[in-house]
Amino acid sequence: MWLLTKLSRRTAIAASLISVLALSGCGFELRGQNARAETLGLYPIAVVSAAPNSEFTSQLRTALNRLGASVVEPSEAALILQVGIERFEQRNLSLTARARAAELELRASVDFSLQLGEQWLVEGETLTVVDQMLNDPLNVVGKTEELRLLQGELRSTLVEALTRRIDYRLAADNADKA
Repeated sequence: MWLLTKLSRRTAIAASLISVLALSGCGFELRGQNARAETLGLYPIAVVSAAPNSEFTSQLRTALNRLGASVVEPSEAALILQVGIERFEQRNLSLTARARAAELELRASVDFSLQLGEQWLVEGETLTVVDQMLNDPLNVVGKTEELRLLQGELRSTLVEALTRRIDYRLAADNADKA
């Protein structure tokens, strides 16, 4: 019995090792990530922001670098991304019996323009992401922390949406030229 258990453990370890090696060697990638890196890597890009040291601008530069874009100074760039200051808004969706907010809608938005050489690919467009949260009027401290975390998630979602929008516009422009 002891020999059978030891043998089956060795077999399981060998099978899992072979599986890991097969997956890593097959070139597995998340769908669309390679194509985005190819499109965003075509032109050196400069991010010109109304708030250059903001968290949003920092996350945007990091995301562009991660996706294969070369982020450079405006004088060296072929592609210029102009972004405004991110805005957060909240509004009440429903009220409690005591007329306090029971559910909130949170919006994050940013204005942006994209210029390739002298041509405007996107001019003065606003990108918006929306989320909702339940509000417990008795837990003020928890609400403040939850609101801060949701704003961070909205910011990340906004950066992701903006990089996707840039990628799609560049891909469309390159398809028109081909």
